[in-house]
Amino acid sequence: MPIHEYRPAELEPRKLSSEEIANPYEVINELFSYGHLPQLREALWEWLKLGVSSSNHHESQRDRANLLYLYEKMEKLIEAAHIIYQRKRSQTT
Repeated sequence: MPIHEYRPAELEPRKLSSEEIANPYEVINELFSYGHLPQLREALWEWLKLGVSSSNHHESQRDRANLLYLYEKMEKLIEAAHIIYQRKRSQTT
């Protein structure tokens, strides 16, 4: 979908604080403070398995809470990456 088909508000961060908007690289630091690359890969795999398998109910409440926390971090990471992308793009045009 072309970017012009989105409402302007849809292109703005919703989850980032003003400090994170000013320094989106901090979001990356926070993500890797939460877990190392192998741990994040494993968590994403577990997240996918939970999402596609309704019979996968053996995860503990803590496991599910950790996956929700990771989801929130990933959502912020996507917003931070968007800010970095837009800033880079505006520098080259």
